[in-house]
Amino acid sequence: MTSNPRILLVAGGFPLASETFVREQCLQLVERGVDLEILALRPGDGTWSERERAAGIPDRILPANIDRPTWARLSMMPHRFVSRVIRDPASAFGALHPARGWRGASGQLLEIAAAVGRGGRYDAIHCEFGPMGRIMLEVIDAGIIAGPMSVAFYGYDITREIQKHGDQVYEKLFERASILLPNSEYLATRLRDAGAPPERVRVHRLGIRLEDFPFVDRRSRVATPILLAVGRMVEKKGFEHLIRAMRIAGDRSVFRAKIIGDGPLRGSLEELARSNGLSDRIEFLGWRSGREVSELMAEADLFVAPSVTAADGDMEGMPLVITEAMASGLPTIGSRHSGIPEVVLDGRNGLVVEERDEKGLAEAIVHFSDHDRRLEAAVVARETAEMTFDSGRQGDELVDLLLSISIRGSKSGK
Repeated sequence: MTSNPRILLVAGGFPLASETFVREQCLQLVERGVDLEILALRPGDGTWSERERAAGIPDRILPANIDRPTWARLSMMPHRFVSRVIRDPASAFGALHPARGWRGASGQLLEIAAAVGRGGRYDAIHCEFGPMGRIMLEVIDAGIIAGPMSVAFYGYDITREIQKHGDQVYEKLFERASILLPNSEYLATRLRDAGAPPERVRVHRLGIRLEDFPFVDRRSRVATPILLAVGRMVEKKGFEHLIRAMRIAGDRSVFRAKIIGDGPLRGSLEELARSNGLSDRIEFLGWRSGREVSELMAEADLFVAPSVTAADGDMEGMPLVITEAMASGLPTIGSRHSGIPEVVLDGRNGLVVEERDEKGLAEAIVHFSDHDRRLEAAVVARETAEMTFDSGRQGDELVDLLLSISIRGSKSGK
């Protein structure tokens, strides 16, 4: 093992504005001396932070675009094949072998090979989300790169993917991955139920930079309390149930609500608020940057995460925004959904209600209309974030996990 382990992190798109947790993991790895390369299978939509630039993250990206038009990939295949033959003949032919199926025939594997360049062996290959793991199995089998593989699971890749494709969708991945890293106990159970070897499943929580979400002392606050919700305007976020709960709570609630986010359901949610006579009590803020979200959390008094299982099976993993809210001292109301009850400790740092239980959600909002109850829960909320979700601790753990599979991989020759 070298003093600076060579690790490839594989992301579906990078950098993505919506996947700050992946970007934070990259920073944590670099800050711990890892020789990190980031394979981006698709272009990202995010902008760089000063911290990312200082860490040289933009220079570590190996850009691929496996979703570029098929005709474009096919037109580049001859050149890429010849270039790969010069560099590594075995992997050039491996990328087009019939066993690689449509990813080989369509030029996707040669696209990845061109991005990886020197390739070779990595001490660990860390895949963000299950589908990236499936793709990288083909890349490894083509001989483009080598090394033991870890795969992180965050939600849809367990719930929706399995509902759509069946348990067998990850059969090969479960056989080959050195370690599987769900971000909640709930997802760990779903993985094992789908056939993952229990001894390879290890819960690894996502972390946040606590200094980005400082605790706010709200004891002397006298302004109208603000209820905050954050997320894309999609079914699984459950915002429609929050709106109806606000109507049910009525004047028993002291809160005005602010909802941060954008998405396909925004128009219908705004209409739902209007039709329920809540236009003056619910404000839709649209998309906000991470810094703006932090500032709005500091101004808020209660956080609500009313997540539900969508019709297509899509679910949350463990929404990182909950831990960000807790770090700033926000009591949280969450639904009994996926990993949320593992973080929202009912009666301690918040309250847990059943999915789609609008009456129960309304009563929870009324419960926290009491100032003293909010203050009591706020202290425990911050303690929860500090003990379980500090990015420094989680960064140390991730490095240890990746080094452990590297050592096992070197011994086994994988």
